[in-house]
Amino acid sequence: MPGSLSSGATVTTPRIGKNPGVTRMVLDLPPGAGYRIVPGTVGLRVELLGVGLGDANTNEQNTSAEVRAWRYEPSAEGVNLSIVTGSPTTSRSGWRAQVLPPLNSERSRLVLDISPAMANLTPLSPRDKVLAAVPPMTASSGAAVLSLRAASVRPRVIIDPGHGGKDPGATGAITEKDVTLDVARRVRDLLVAAGVDAVLTRETDRELHPDKNTDLQMRAKMGTPGTQMFVSIHVNATEASAALAGYGIETWWNPNHALSYQLATVLQRDMVDVTGAFDRGIKGYRSLSVLRNSRIPAALVEIGFTSHPVDGQNLADNNYLDRVAMGIASGIRDALMTGVSAAGKPAASAVGGGP
Repeated sequence: MPGSLSSGATVTTPRIGKNPGVTRMVLDLPPGAGYRIVPGTVGLRVELLGVGLGDANTNEQNTSAEVRAWRYEPSAEGVNLSIVTGSPTTSRSGWRAQVLPPLNSERSRLVLDISPAMANLTPLSPRDKVLAAVPPMTASSGAAVLSLRAASVRPRVIIDPGHGGKDPGATGAITEKDVTLDVARRVRDLLVAAGVDAVLTRETDRELHPDKNTDLQMRAKMGTPGTQMFVSIHVNATEASAALAGYGIETWWNPNHALSYQLATVLQRDMVDVTGAFDRGIKGYRSLSVLRNSRIPAALVEIGFTSHPVDGQNLADNNYLDRVAMGIASGIRDALMTGVSAAGKPAASAVGGGP
């Protein structure tokens, strides 16, 4: 904190603010005090340096859904504040911190916002926005037959931006059909640059057919012979009464193909790794037309909840959408490279391929 540390400086009881989906803890720290924030699987440890406890309250239980408990404890360097959160935290997700100048005293404010829906919104570096190359595949292994080279072709993947046209999908902080098309274009661009023939089911704001069931079947049937996999992109939502319980990323699969579950698993893993979003896991208990009508490995990703006050902000953030797109593209690449595709052979083993 700005200023010089005085002998005998102490902490005060944290001030707590509760908003839908977020708990804010404000620490009023004396001039010259230092701090370190250490995230972990059970919450945060805030190491406050050069201060003592004084007469501050030392603990509280059941603060909120986001903060299960907090406790002050003396340390060799000052005081540690241990915060037990409702879900695990990482270095970039589950919380935010900022330092604000003093208001009515000489103490600066260390502000901690805590929510399991807080994803990694830091920009990807130019290097991290490049997907490693995917080698070509042999035409005989099931790749698309249209190619300038008869022996090898680019692996073909269908990317399906959910909804479109008169069907907006979920609405809230964002409109689903707009975000899914935005993300699908980013995924396509990453894959094309890496050597994949990525095809969108829709390039603009339109539906494929005015009848919804027909529309979904048409999307699924774009996985023609030679296509390696089908990935549909969607945004989640839940009713207002349950909005605070809905946040994070999940991936759906149906038993339409022997490798659909593996595809869903790879996509979910890579999306969570890149975004830091809450991991809702793999789901397969509901039959989805766009998946069950596919004849190739297929998965449907739900990239966040527009109905949640924090997740909705994530979906409106360009850096988050970049990370979601990279997670999906990375999952598709990993699937191709490990044989989780209609061809059933890793791309690296194809004619003309390489690591």
